[in-house]
Amino acid sequence: MQVSKHFFIIFLFALQLCKNNILAQTNKIEILKTALNNASGKPQKLDAALALCEQAHSLNTDTLYRYANFANELAVALSDRKKKILADTYIETWLGRKNFFDSALEICNSDLKNITYSNAGNVYTKVLMQKCFLLMKSNRHKEALDEAYHFLQKAETQDDTVSQVYCKYIIGSVYRNLQQTDLALQWFYKADHTATSDAYEEKKNEFGLYFLIGMMYNWKADADEIKRDKASDSLMCVFYLDKSIALSRKYENMGILARSLCIKADGIEDPNQMAVAGEYLKEAIHIYDQMHDTLSILNGLTSMSNYYMSIGQPEKGIAACKQGIEMIRRGNAYPVVDFYWTLGQCYKAAGHYEQYANILDTIIRLKDTVYRRNSERDLADLNAKYEDQKKENTIIQQKLDIAAKKNTTYVVSILSGLLLIGILFLYRYYYKRQKEQKQKEIIAIAAAEEAERRRISADLHDNIGAYAAAAASTIATINPEDAQSRNTLSLLKDNVEDMIIQLNDSIWALNKKAVRLTGISDRIKVFIQKLEYAYPNIDISVNEEIEHDRLLTPFQALHLFRIMQEALNNALRHSKCHTVSVNILSNEKMLQISVVDDGIGMHNVNFNGNGINNLKTRARESGWNAEWVNNKEAGTSVIISSAFD
Repeated sequence: MQVSKHFFIIFLFALQLCKNNILAQTNKIEILKTALNNASGKPQKLDAALALCEQAHSLNTDTLYRYANFANELAVALSDRKKKILADTYIETWLGRKNFFDSALEICNSDLKNITYSNAGNVYTKVLMQKCFLLMKSNRHKEALDEAYHFLQKAETQDDTVSQVYCKYIIGSVYRNLQQTDLALQWFYKADHTATSDAYEEKKNEFGLYFLIGMMYNWKADADEIKRDKASDSLMCVFYLDKSIALSRKYENMGILARSLCIKADGIEDPNQMAVAGEYLKEAIHIYDQMHDTLSILNGLTSMSNYYMSIGQPEKGIAACKQGIEMIRRGNAYPVVDFYWTLGQCYKAAGHYEQYANILDTIIRLKDTVYRRNSERDLADLNAKYEDQKKENTIIQQKLDIAAKKNTTYVVSILSGLLLIGILFLYRYYYKRQKEQKQKEIIAIAAAEEAERRRISADLHDNIGAYAAAAASTIATINPEDAQSRNTLSLLKDNVEDMIIQLNDSIWALNKKAVRLTGISDRIKVFIQKLEYAYPNIDISVNEEIEHDRLLTPFQALHLFRIMQEALNNALRHSKCHTVSVNILSNEKMLQISVVDDGIGMHNVNFNGNGINNLKTRARESGWNAEWVNNKEAGTSVIISSAFD
């Protein structure tokens, strides 16, 4: 006992010496302290104090109590019930560090009566997670599992990822405390896989998830008998501990960092790496000294014992273990089996086999005691109950999904019916509109045809009527025996023939449903042949470039033919030309017809006269563009054109 006491005094002295080698707080804590000091008004100070308490994993135990109590008093003064309960959770953390678990649980249960998951989700979650942790730390494993399983079901229903991770962490920790390594690993992996996003990285590190997985692989490596398995588990241990250490440094989680460093040191077996293990332990001890946490000191003692055993000084390890067991007997909720297991290994390393055998018996008795309190059957029943409830929840969810699908089907059916009715109404509306539009088009076509008939009548009246009137007037003056009368009869004959030609042209166009452009070209050629004898000194030609033989309506054909006739007549009678050419060009994109002469041009001509206006009107009503152009060298061009897409 004297050796044990002597070692503990040395150990505490070493802790005190290390105090000056490390900053008293993390950077994050210093920033939060500054924010608290600069806060103006009680609400701002309350929020700053609670934010500082959230760093409980790195705060000194006494410092935690001071800020938690300060936040509690502010919340009471402000009558803010939810924030008072949040402050209570940090007081409970302080009580847990002091091993006053019953007092902490009493506060938890009191607060849980005043809030529910539905009306205070985050606060309720914080309190219930605290309760689960306190039950586990006080070795009330069955109650801890019962609370964790029930809370897990709520969290799964609400899709509360953080709470699901925590519940699975608690379940795994219970199995870890019961030395059921494989079951513990299963639940820790479930917790890890529940939140795969990097957004949950800090929270999982706060729970110590990767540290615990590394610890479980450390235990497995110790228990492995096959070299290959031992090497594999050792690698997994190092991987997860390194991850835990890196994240703890990143997020300044001093508590988890120290525990991870201790397990990392414990896993080093190479004699050449003992100095490295010592550095890990030294850093961990510095952190524990900051926090003044009894449980942290116990963690340090187990790691120190393993370290002394590794460097060939098992007697010092035995002393450290005995000191830890004594502290636990005085009321510390630390897994005492861990100390007895390490103590047994130290006895074995020192060659004290009788004491080693006694320790093994003690471990068996302790496990029996724990199992009587938290029997495997009860724990298995809780697990089975959770699985059954989960299946039942799945069935209920499936039923809800089926009901939702049915409702969706009904809604879709109703909407489809309404849509169909709407489509029918729209169809009837558009059908009626189309019918009315078609009727309007029929009326418009009839009106256009009527207008065209009137135009044709006017043409016949103007052209044929003029010839008929001239013929009637001439007949009245005829004297068959007079030479002048014989000339008059000749003129009458010519007029009648012109009437017949005009009628034939109109009948030719109007008797067809459609007239090809080549047909108009042929017709104009016939017309030119009849004119050539009257103008022997003028060369008249027709040039065709018809790549696309267009179909024209009878009215378009008649208008085009009349425009070409008029343009030819004007050129022959008035231009004093030597040549006249009719050019017909047609392709996919355009139609262009021009009558070109080399005469005197139209410099003094009224382009708004009746003759030209009539031709323009004919062209416009047929959808064409008509223009008169004075040629650069000599003469005039009449151009009829139309573009097509």
